Amino acid sequence: MRTATRVLIGSVAIALVAAACGGGGGEGDQPKEKSFSFQLGEPADLTPGNSNESEGGTVIDAVFDQLTRVDPKTGDAVMVNAESIESTDRKVWTIKLKDGWKFQNGEPVTAESYVGAWNAVLTEAWANGYFFSDLLKIKGAADVPKKSKTMAGLKAVGDTTIEMTLDAANTNVPLILGYSAFSPMPESVLKSKDWKAFKEKPIGNGPYQMAEPWKHNQTIKLKKYGDYSGDTKAKADAITLKIYDNFATSYNDVVAGNLDVSTVPPERLTSAERDFGDRFLTDPSTSFNYYGFPLWQKEFKDVRIRQAISMAIDRDEINKQLLDDTVVPATGLVTPMIKLGHRDDPCGEACTFNPTKAKQLFQEAGGIDGALQFWFNSGSGHDEYVQAMANQLKKNLGIKVTLKQQQWSQYQTAVQDQKMRGPFRMGWIMDYPSAENYLGPMYTKNGSNNGTGYSNPKVDKLLAQGNAAETPEEAVPYYQKAEDLVLKDMPVLPLWFGTSKVVHSEKVSNLKRNGLGRLMLDQIKVSDG
Repeated sequence: MRTATRVLIGSVAIALVAAACGGGGGEGDQPKEKSFSFQLGEPADLTPGNSNESEGGTVIDAVFDQLTRVDPKTGDAVMVNAESIESTDRKVWTIKLKDGWKFQNGEPVTAESYVGAWNAVLTEAWANGYFFSDLLKIKGAADVPKKSKTMAGLKAVGDTTIEMTLDAANTNVPLILGYSAFSPMPESVLKSKDWKAFKEKPIGNGPYQMAEPWKHNQTIKLKKYGDYSGDTKAKADAITLKIYDNFATSYNDVVAGNLDVSTVPPERLTSAERDFGDRFLTDPSTSFNYYGFPLWQKEFKDVRIRQAISMAIDRDEINKQLLDDTVVPATGLVTPMIKLGHRDDPCGEACTFNPTKAKQLFQEAGGIDGALQFWFNSGSGHDEYVQAMANQLKKNLGIKVTLKQQQWSQYQTAVQDQKMRGPFRMGWIMDYPSAENYLGPMYTKNGSNNGTGYSNPKVDKLLAQGNAAETPEEAVPYYQKAEDLVLKDMPVLPLWFGTSKVVHSEKVSNLKRNGLGRLMLDQIKVSDG
């Protein structure tokens, strides 16, 4: 499920890119409304600064536009709401906005719309504060909210210029500013601070706007924003995001004609091509699936326990038998879709199936008393392979494994609050195309997705050095050294890099992906029929 950031994913592959088509009609000469429905899991939040998972991110991507986006061909930053983003030292940045952009309530999008929203992320202690204080290191971010209400290094100069000063140089700034955490907010919302109302019906500057408040566990309805200023106009008039807690149900709804696009659950992979033919789409995904170890528990303090669990799992067998050979077993932490920084096998022995060595390490470390709990989010296609992993651990380590499951929104909160009592399934999809994005959020001390509690000052330093490099190419050696250290410590059990698998009805077409590998909802076309 997403992102970003957008980031965490609740599905077995990339998640929820599902869409559908609706009738909608008019009378007389009125044209029919072109609308479609879209599969979604229940989001945790719809506030950009407080949403870093796939479901909320899916909505935010449609309702908000960012300063930049990623070119799908080159991987470079393309200006969207920004006219230019420039710096001579990669430390002091000048961001100029395009004129004429409006929020969906008619208010202008100004420099203060961004500055105020970014400061609110820190003053309200929202989930994405990491991107301002720890990743970008905006000057004064560490002082908010204890000593100051605003970041000293962030200023609005007039209506269309933002000046941003960082404590350390960062070569990835134009790419990073395309992430949804950097969305703007209307002046009226920033003044009222009615965050509860905004969460239920956010007001953005993107191609779609909320048609009504979020109906939890039911639907989120969007309609085309008529005064949208971007260069990629929405194709459909309206979208209904139907909220499901089980992929099998949404898949069956497409078969029955009640939904137009659904993620394919693992148990339907073999029948999907027969059921849908060329309407079964498989695309490369930026998703990285893994199991995190709760390092705050004594059972997982010894790295040999973590290595043993990794080496006792046969990823290749699970891929062939249960996932129809649609994933790439992970031998590192950075997706192969990152050309600058990915390596074929930095993990080596620790990610290679070796039950003999696994049992030896497990016994040397003293094993684990009692049953091992394996946590995962329900209804998203994880059940079969998690059960297979449990069976392999029982066979290869001689330990009983019990399965614990929760629905996605509840599950993500439990991970963030460190309530897990055993290894927990999670996933990550790219926020911006850099190897750092697969390392910083999950393995730095204050990372936005650091659910394991892992901390290594050497990793933090190497990532900071990579960020400060003059070019992305010069940053790669630092990122790779950081990845090596993380793999040596093994706070997570790498599973696989995924693919995105969806099926769709005959009513929708033009399912294209953006530079981050996500479906562009605004480009989905609806037939006239």
